[in-house]
Amino acid sequence: MHIVVILLFVLTIFPGISCADEPSAIARDLIEKAKQECKGFENGSFEATEKAVTLHDITGDGIPEEFVDGAQFSCSTALTLYGGTGGTYLWIVVDGKEYEFLAHQWKVIDFGGQAVILLAVHPYQCGDGIGPCYRALAWQDGFRTIKAGND
Repeated sequence: MHIVVILLFVLTIFPGISCADEPSAIARDLIEKAKQECKGFENGSFEATEKAVTLHDITGDGIPEEFVDGAQFSCSTALTLYGGTGGTYLWIVVDGKEYEFLAHQWKVIDFGGQAVILLAVHPYQCGDGIGPCYRALAWQDGFRTIKAGND
């Protein structure tokens, strides 16, 4: 039964894909864990939008990576199960490895031919508790970003 539910979820997210193009096992596992967390919290009902898994080529190899966005999950019994004041979980799957971030919002932009992920993060990451704060990530054999404390 779980296979059928997952397959229907995958086909809803990616209408028109073949079974060979379904999300990776890592992406499916992240969604299944979120679903189980919801069910485990007062037997909640889990839902995910069609934007829960999106594809973006951030490595520049022409093969898109999977972005699993916890902001696209909901649980009937918990409003903040997948995030809170620090942001919502965003998982990025690159070369079979899962990377986890917290962000209030995110966006992938092209910056001179380089894919850059912009994360709107909690202000504490900028050294204070007020005002907007952003983090930029680029891929080069791993995620690159500025070190905390650099001016």
